[in-house]
Amino acid sequence: MPDDAPGQIVVVAGTTGSGKTTTCRTFIDRADDVWLHIGVDMFLGSMLSRKFVDGGPRCDECLRMAPLDPNDPTGPAEMKLGPLGLPLIDAYHQMVAAAARSGQNVIIDHVPTTSPPLLQRCAAALADLPVLFVALKPPREVLMQRIDERLPEVIKVLGPEQGVITNEGCKQASDFIFRGIFSHERFDLVLDTAQLSPDQVVDAIFARLAEGPGGAMAAIAREFAA
Repeated sequence: MPDDAPGQIVVVAGTTGSGKTTTCRTFIDRADDVWLHIGVDMFLGSMLSRKFVDGGPRCDECLRMAPLDPNDPTGPAEMKLGPLGLPLIDAYHQMVAAAARSGQNVIIDHVPTTSPPLLQRCAAALADLPVLFVALKPPREVLMQRIDERLPEVIKVLGPEQGVITNEGCKQASDFIFRGIFSHERFDLVLDTAQLSPDQVVDAIFARLAEGPGGAMAAIAREFAA
């Protein structure tokens, strides 16, 4: 590989409870080469003040989940981006692209919904780079079960009443993100993490990488640029 060749990018898409972070951590631990894990949760949760993220006092300026019906706060919800939202997401994508252009291999866990247009912005930023687009798609009932399994830990932090409210909100967010990610079928690899262990998921990604870069993300970029 030429010294100035870009690194490989793996985009792991999935909603809450799909196993994105576990997949990425298992992947970098098992990979022979150096891989950077640049997760969207790390970006929003560690690099950005929590006051700008869902539940924070200034989340209207950046990113929040909002009920479709204001009179039903535990009902179906949607992701809302404030004026800072897309510029920050664009910065995240550019960080990933810059790392790859410097020759680093990068794996990211992401929630690339089509509305808001996170997928479109991701595809545009990475269009000229080698990208494998992987989706983790366990059944909805498995996702809900996994979220419920976290409830005891949430209650320890927030207390019983707020813990249950937060848990239900997480389910609504998971549903919305799931629909937003799988509103299309343009992936290089789709894996059911209810049927596959983390190691089996990573085995499948390694096997697909051995075949060469994927074409899904570049095709998405061309589609939305047209």
